[in-house]
Amino acid sequence: MIAFVLSGGGNRGALQAGALQALFARGIQPDLIVGTSAGALNGAYIALYPSLEGANRLAGIWCGVRKQDVFPGNILTMAWRFVTGKDSLFDNKSLRRFVEQNLPPDRTTFGDVSVPLYITGANINTHTLFLFGEDPTAKLVDAVMVSSAIPPELPPIEFNGYQYLDGGLVTVVPIEIAMEKGATEIYAINVSYAGDPQPPVHGVWNIAQRSITTLIYQQLVDDLEEAAEAGDALDLHHISIQAFADLPLTDFDHMAEMVDEGRRVAEEYLAHPQPTTREMIRNQLLGTTSAPPPPGARIYVPHKRRR
Repeated sequence: MIAFVLSGGGNRGALQAGALQALFARGIQPDLIVGTSAGALNGAYIALYPSLEGANRLAGIWCGVRKQDVFPGNILTMAWRFVTGKDSLFDNKSLRRFVEQNLPPDRTTFGDVSVPLYITGANINTHTLFLFGEDPTAKLVDAVMVSSAIPPELPPIEFNGYQYLDGGLVTVVPIEIAMEKGATEIYAINVSYAGDPQPPVHGVWNIAQRSITTLIYQQLVDDLEEAAEAGDALDLHHISIQAFADLPLTDFDHMAEMVDEGRRVAEEYLAHPQPTTREMIRNQLLGTTSAPPPPGARIYVPHKRRR
């Protein structure tokens, strides 16, 4: 059973659209799809249209999107929302409108998809992961909006008095969910941070953002370790696309270039696929630091996942 696992990544979801073109061009068809954040939007579209034509249309949607379609306003409106105690720097009305405009009006629920689809969300009242897709009556737009609610840019989505945010806060590349649903071969298209060393940062905002990235990255490592534990029972293709890593979340001026780059990286991987092993994970982790460690410390790389 083949699964496509689509990571979060905000506007870098355009890279993912290009990679999906490459997968379908190779004749690789998903039996299930798991998506988080930008991957939730891409996953919903591909679950409805699981074909090269669908991937091409998705790429066209990314190439046509502009900042005002998702993040309307400017620095003054952002500052006003901040000083007046709003829940986010932007409201989410424009994003909801964008999602609704690009999903078919006659196929609105998880029961309407052509390929089983699972989307993640994080409950910030109970600090737990929630999964859409097991109830066929659940609304696709609601799930995409929850999974795409990136703080602090977008506000939490509220249901029954509880607040939900971007599923990437809990699992940015939800490999383990695909395994639980029976996948034996996974193509994980990761456009989030994947371990490349970053320069020092300063300032409260930048340090807070880097802290969140560190937590999310360790969750990815856990999922990769879990996949490696499966051994021959699972082929994991971790296609990590790290281009445009410094692009601001609100910059939508390079979408066509990003689609092309995502397709190029995926085609390059598919020409010589190499399923992920535990040794590859260890080597990647050991290669993430070229600086000397603090006195008396070393980078910790688990030899075996604790159960």
